[in-house]
Amino acid sequence: MISATQIYDAVQCPHRVSLDLWENPSSRDDPNPFVELLWHQGVEHEELIRQSLPVTADMSLVAKEDRERETRAAMARHELLIYRGRLTSGDLVGEPDLLELRGNGYIPGDIKSGSGLDGEDSEAKLKKHYAVQLAHYVLILEQTGLGDGSRAAFAIDRQGSRVPYVLTEPRGINNTQTWWAFYQEALAEVRSIAQQTQTTRGALSSVCKLCHWYSHCKKVLVAEDDLTLIAGFGRAKRDAMFSTFRTVHDFAVCDPETYFDGKVTTFDKISQDSLRKFHARAQLLSTSGASAYLKEPVHLPVARHEVYFDIEADPMRDVVYLHGFVERMHGQSATARFVPFFADGFDPAQEEEVFRGAWEYLQSRLQDSTIYYYSKYERTAYRKLARKYPDVCSGAEVESLFASPAMIDLYFNVVKKSTEWPAYDQSIKTLAQYLGFSWRDTHPSGAASIEWYHRWIESGDPAIKQRILDYNEDDCLATGVVVDGIRAL
Repeated sequence: MISATQIYDAVQCPHRVSLDLWENPSSRDDPNPFVELLWHQGVEHEELIRQSLPVTADMSLVAKEDRERETRAAMARHELLIYRGRLTSGDLVGEPDLLELRGNGYIPGDIKSGSGLDGEDSEAKLKKHYAVQLAHYVLILEQTGLGDGSRAAFAIDRQGSRVPYVLTEPRGINNTQTWWAFYQEALAEVRSIAQQTQTTRGALSSVCKLCHWYSHCKKVLVAEDDLTLIAGFGRAKRDAMFSTFRTVHDFAVCDPETYFDGKVTTFDKISQDSLRKFHARAQLLSTSGASAYLKEPVHLPVARHEVYFDIEADPMRDVVYLHGFVERMHGQSATARFVPFFADGFDPAQEEEVFRGAWEYLQSRLQDSTIYYYSKYERTAYRKLARKYPDVCSGAEVESLFASPAMIDLYFNVVKKSTEWPAYDQSIKTLAQYLGFSWRDTHPSGAASIEWYHRWIESGDPAIKQRILDYNEDDCLATGVVVDGIRAL
């Protein structure tokens, strides 16, 4: 039976669906504490939302083997809101969180512990993995004659807000494919995988690290010298070039201009500039002892002090719990001093207090320091914090801060634009480790920090708090290592 979870997974990685169906489970990684935390948070959030809803039929109280029969009986009675129902149709199975009566039929809804949309404000759009899950339920309702015919659904997000999912609408301004058609493609792919008429391939990407097949897939990809080992390359580009180049080495030894066709290339949606860039990265990966290099001159500003800035946030609870800064005299790593602003709980007052402290710290350092951060995450977080806590600062003040010449986005303004590295990605951890830096923790990651923070809230264990602080300090120090490394180039 094809489930909504499989459709969800296929949108992110079809190979995960294949491995879940056919690979030996002993090849999976051990359970990830952060993934388990997400699951527990999701369960807690769903229960809180359920208690606030006018549920008229609760199928979670019914034994699994009887749930579909009782769901259909509840729908025959025209129950207004059914929780945790189960329906099947042909090879499809669906267990929507909610079934809501609308007219003479039902529409499905899911309770989500994250945001109901991707992006913010006017640029926000439906989340594709939520859309395909909801479409899966809609199809089952249609096939069983129990839907309302509208192909509409909804999600209830972490704020308890209802987010409409109209699946007949196009996916975007420049993408005329409807969400319904997108789901149909995903369903066809999962069917092909389940019937073993389609062979899938792994692909190294940012979503891989929390997957239980990560170690297995990466080992295979490295052994195969797969093109997705090239930083930023991705599954779609690999698939577009796979009939021509099977390995990084094959690509590295070619002349990329052979594949230029007028102003484009012979590969779908890969520009000439992109082909040159990825070819250069392939050459780095294929050359023993290759070194990082500058693609163009880099002029990092010099100030008396340097500050390296990194935050830790829990997107599930929508809270920034740590603003960390390492400050030092210019170019003098021995003078480094860690300045953290740590929230002692999830309470908004705690978040506002540490945001105020961090904001005042940044204002005091602007006059005599160059301040580095890695990617746009900090700016995005500060925009949201300014909306939540306008007494600390305004949105305009946040824009002014990050527009200051003293503020340097090391990833977007320097690393991505002007450097190349013999590495599978350009994350701060990968580049700092390439330059010889080591984190004190054996499993450092932002996801792990969130799990540690939850355990610290529950236990009050000072060792866990120190682990979080050490990790954040190391992230800041690593940013300084990359700055020094780029200066050395």
